[in-house]
Amino acid sequence: MFLTLYFPFAAALSVPRLPEGFLDKLQEGNLNAARAQANRWAEEAGQSADMPWLLQLYADMQMTLGIGDEAEEQYRRAQKAIRTPREAIRAASCRNVGWQALFRHRFATALSCFARVVDETGIAPVQRLEARFGIACALYELGQSRDASDAVDELAAMAASASEGGSTHWRDVVTTLRFDIAVQRELRSSPLLGDHVYWQSGMADERMPGGGDAAEAADLCEAEAARVQAPLLRERIGFLRHLRALLKGERDAMNDITAHLSWAQNAGLHDYVRTTRFEIVLAALASEATQLAETVLEPLHRSDSAASTGHRQLEYLYCVAKVRQLQGRTRESIQLYSRYALITTQCLRDDAQAIAPFSNRAARHAAQLDDVGARLPAKYRRAYRYLQENLDRHDLSVREVAAEVGVTERALQSAFKNFLGLSPTELIRRQRMERIRAELLQDSFTSDRSVLCAANKWGVQNRSTLVSSYRKQFHEAPSETLGR
Repeated sequence: MFLTLYFPFAAALSVPRLPEGFLDKLQEGNLNAARAQANRWAEEAGQSADMPWLLQLYADMQMTLGIGDEAEEQYRRAQKAIRTPREAIRAASCRNVGWQALFRHRFATALSCFARVVDETGIAPVQRLEARFGIACALYELGQSRDASDAVDELAAMAASASEGGSTHWRDVVTTLRFDIAVQRELRSSPLLGDHVYWQSGMADERMPGGGDAAEAADLCEAEAARVQAPLLRERIGFLRHLRALLKGERDAMNDITAHLSWAQNAGLHDYVRTTRFEIVLAALASEATQLAETVLEPLHRSDSAASTGHRQLEYLYCVAKVRQLQGRTRESIQLYSRYALITTQCLRDDAQAIAPFSNRAARHAAQLDDVGARLPAKYRRAYRYLQENLDRHDLSVREVAAEVGVTERALQSAFKNFLGLSPTELIRRQRMERIRAELLQDSFTSDRSVLCAANKWGVQNRSTLVSSYRKQFHEAPSETLGR
């Protein structure tokens, strides 16, 4: 996928005490040499404090080069080697699963994992920065190009305040990624690709007819990308420039594009080569170069037609269907497009289940704290948010809330009593009663059965518990509230 060239940079910049010379190899594009070096360091680390990060670094390089099964084992070893607080173990677990999910085209899982890392307390700012980068990539792959651009803007703001040693490298990664997403939007905004419904569904409200806005945005981002110095990133920038030229009908650009494909193939970036071919095919289709599109697509026919599923199959099915349509092979084109439309519908439906909670989470975190949250220290506000988000679960426990923020039950009890005058259990009960009362005051609640439904909705399953707690808090029975 297109993020392959960014991932090793972002991963390395999040490692504390990165061994000397490793970043230089990445910048030069010597990915196999960087993997060999990371392997050697991991083997020599022994039981040192750096062992978890060196094992993780080695796994990251394996993931970059498509050695996913071995990378998964190295990630497990890295997590087992962590001896620091639970926050670090949780963050490492979410981070590693997030990247594996992203490379395996399980974008919803990746988004959820990276969001958890961002919310984690007690981790280094660079780890949170890497998770923000993962969120931007996942949002783009989910077809949410506008949200992805917003996430890149947030990432840029965070990168500007990163440690001096890494801020320049992060700036180059962010600048290149911004240009990349702008070009992808320009490409998929082409009128001739208007039936690529997976992408169009996420861009329908953000562009002018003809894609003018997208092209202008890409021009601005290209000018900024001219300042990037890292050869690996410049390799991607050069490809994007030639892709834009092909999109405009300049067939000579294929010479440089072919050279880029050969470079990626020789570097062992096989999944990146596959994704890049789709980008080239889309540009060829948008510039009405049907024969060129068929030629670039041909090596993928055997590998993609049978083996791919879900997100991984979307681009292939669309590209083949479009080529067959332009070749006049209408019946075959309709069959392929029907498969594409079905998988698109399935992906969009599944994606919505991940995107909606993420959007709600963003809105929730952006909202002003209520009076209860404002009275708690920063560390315990997250416990309060978690408590609110899970009030509807009858099995919600103080132990679970404490574990979520990495404190003991006693510490959580003490903080809530000192700052709120309530224990966590009392707060849970009070908030549940408030939500039940709000529902009973709605016109739609007209029976005793509705009282029980409202109680069950907010995690209260025992009728006597409901009545006694409700009367204690509001000085009346639920039935009296309902009768108003």
